[in-house]
Amino acid sequence: MDVGRYSFPVRACGAFAAGRVCIGYMRRITEPTWVNGFAFGLDAIQFYPPGSELNYRAGPDGEWVAIECDESLLQEAARKHLGRELPLPRDGACNFQVCTAERAALDQIVQRSFRLPATSLSQIGPILGAAAELLSHAQAGLLSVLARRWRERQTLLNRAEQFLRASAGRPFDSRALATAAGASERTLQLHFLEAYGMTPGGWARCRALHRVRDRLLKTDPERFTVEGVAQECGFRHMGRFAAYYAELFGECPSATLSRLTRGPGELELATGT
Repeated sequence: MDVGRYSFPVRACGAFAAGRVCIGYMRRITEPTWVNGFAFGLDAIQFYPPGSELNYRAGPDGEWVAIECDESLLQEAARKHLGRELPLPRDGACNFQVCTAERAALDQIVQRSFRLPATSLSQIGPILGAAAELLSHAQAGLLSVLARRWRERQTLLNRAEQFLRASAGRPFDSRALATAAGASERTLQLHFLEAYGMTPGGWARCRALHRVRDRLLKTDPERFTVEGVAQECGFRHMGRFAAYYAELFGECPSATLSRLTRGPGELELATGT
C-alpha cells in the first residue's frame, strides 16, 4: 500500500506487474487530475488489471492512495465478504464512480493501518474486503458499458494518431483529422480533452514541438537554423513557435540548438544538473 502527494504538478507513466492488481483513489485534489485519459474526482476509484499501464497527470498537493496486491488475494477477500469472485476488468484501467461514504470507509481503514504500524498486517484483510465491496457496487451494470466506450474511444484515438504521424510537417487540419478518425470535429475534440486534457490541435502542436526538439538536439548549428527546422516540422509563425517551445521545454529553441557547441561545464550549467 502506498500513500503520498507531490508538491508540484506531475506526470507519471508505468505498468503493473503480471498477476498484480491495483486499486487507487485520490484523498485530496486541488487541480484537475487524469488517469489513463479520464478526469476524476474524490467520488471515484481506479482499478488496474495485471499488466495494465498507468498514465497519471495531476496538479500540486494532490494526495493519492494505491493498494496493490496479488489478484488471488483480492479474489479471496471477495469470496469471504461477497460469497463470490469479482468479474474484474481485463482490457485496461477502469475509472468507477462510487458512493462517497463507502470510499470514506475504505480510507478510514487505510489511515488506521498507517497510524498503527505494529498492527498494520492485521488490516490487510479488512482493507481488501472493503475494496472488494467497493468494486462490486461500482461495477453493477457499468462494466460492459464502460469497456465498450473505452474500446471505441481508443480506436478513434489510434486512428487520429496514425493520421498525425502520416501528416507530420504539414499544417494542422482539424476537419481532415476528424475525417480520418471517423468522427465529427466536436466528438473528436471531446475525446482528446478527456484523454489528454487538450484539444486535437494542442496535442498535434505538442507532438510537433517534441519533433522539433529532437531534431535540434541532433542538428549541427553550423549547417541548420532553428527557423529551418521549425518550418520542416510544420511551424509557420516563428514568434508563436518560440513562445510555445519555451513554455513546454523551459528554454528557447536557439538554446537547444547551441548545446552541441558548448563545453561540458557550460552544458551542465545550462541543464541545471
